[in-house]
Amino acid sequence: MLYVSLSIHIYQDMGALELRNKLIEQFTLFLEDESKLETLDGIFDSLNTSSPSASKVPEEHYMIVEERRNSYHSQKNNSASWEEVKKKLQHKYGF
Repeated sequence: MLYVSLSIHIYQDMGALELRNKLIEQFTLFLEDESKLETLDGIFDSLNTSSPSASKVPEEHYMIVEERRNSYHSQKNNSASWEEVKKKLQHKYGF
């Protein structure tokens, strides 16, 4: 059983090695094109941001979502349950 586990681990590592080599080849091509470098830099920036302060979403959007969430939880909205919607449709269209 250990042999099977070890061989699977080695196979996965070989796949990772092949992926690394492929990425290195692709990065070499990217280094030759400045616009692609800027795009790649943006991708790495987005992958490396771990703090919420680095979010690209404006604070006002968070505020809008929070207001709507609070409205939903306080029942100060014009939404209806699915049962109410079905009854209205049945009454209006005879379904």
